[in-house]
Amino acid sequence: MPHATQVTSLVIEPMVHDPKETKVDFGATVSGVDLNDVDSETFAKIKEAVLTHRLLVFKGQEKLHPANQLKFVQMFSPGSTHFSHALDPDYAKRRGNGGATIPGTPQCQVLGYGPIPDDHYGLPNGLVIDRQDHRKMHKFPLSEEELAKGDTRLMQLHFDGSLYSVPPPFCGSLLAVRTPKGPDLTLRFDNVNGKGEKKMAPGSTAYFNAAMAYKLLTPEQQEIANHSSVTYAPHAFTWIATTKFTSDGSSIITEGKEVPLEDLPPYDEDKIQTLPMVWHNPLNGEKSLMIHGQVAMRVNVKTSPDSPVKVLEDLGEVRAFLQTYQTPILMPEYVYCHNHQEGDLAVWYNHGMWHSITEFPTSCGPRIMHQCNLGHNEEPK
Repeated sequence: MPHATQVTSLVIEPMVHDPKETKVDFGATVSGVDLNDVDSETFAKIKEAVLTHRLLVFKGQEKLHPANQLKFVQMFSPGSTHFSHALDPDYAKRRGNGGATIPGTPQCQVLGYGPIPDDHYGLPNGLVIDRQDHRKMHKFPLSEEELAKGDTRLMQLHFDGSLYSVPPPFCGSLLAVRTPKGPDLTLRFDNVNGKGEKKMAPGSTAYFNAAMAYKLLTPEQQEIANHSSVTYAPHAFTWIATTKFTSDGSSIITEGKEVPLEDLPPYDEDKIQTLPMVWHNPLNGEKSLMIHGQVAMRVNVKTSPDSPVKVLEDLGEVRAFLQTYQTPILMPEYVYCHNHQEGDLAVWYNHGMWHSITEFPTSCGPRIMHQCNLGHNEEPK
């Protein structure tokens, strides 16, 4: 018998953003599909929607099994089996009590904050995920008074990927199991653009369209970005484990605190990744500015296709250069803060988006999420 299709019940509705308040130009909600069993015809429509809208929020996925979340994500990267940080020797150690792994589905990580529900897919009862605290990560954290009045920040602006050995995931996926509740918080942008602010629900994920980041560059910057690349450090997140972030979460304060390369776990030179600054959408060729500012080790600058390469290796210079490309979009009008509802599965085009978690008061309750992403089967282009 032919496999039943869900394509006739699939409904994709673009998000409507108020143009008076925002310049966000992405996102869609999806209903009428059970992601536990996605047929190829329905998946083709979903993949096209991911590339078109960049962020999809699938409603009503409370019963999505972790193994089926993995199968769904694998459809974007056929043949891939590695969680994007699976080959990172220090991932579990750095995470500590900051997450758990679903038994039998190691590509599905349980992240967030608070107690994991009992009898949860084979995990031991009583597990509690430690809360991430920006005061341990940012060089100049918010004060107790600012936190008490509901201020928050981007924790760590990034796209997903280990940036060593394995290509970055094509898409990210995040299933909301438990979500915090409480009054809106004030997301602050403490950077060269000023202290812009945006109201958002506690526990929101902040998303930025990297295609818009490219469009906001000057013509000269665009030309340089088109031909330049970034070399990322081996075991990059161990490399920066002892550093502090900028106040907008996009880069590192240069203090010489990176772990020396010779003190990192063993690595192969040929697995160090050098990726272009601009990646292209395979559906329409749209250009996205893709920079992971915290873990850049070198920038290979070209002003035209035929120009010589100028290599920036001083970390202060590398970060200052990349910040001029990153910061134009880091303003309230360009961020979409998704208020996760329990049962939402957020799926985003990781080759064309930046995102960050945001801190919230413990009084708002737990935030338990199933994260699944896979190193893609080819490098971005």
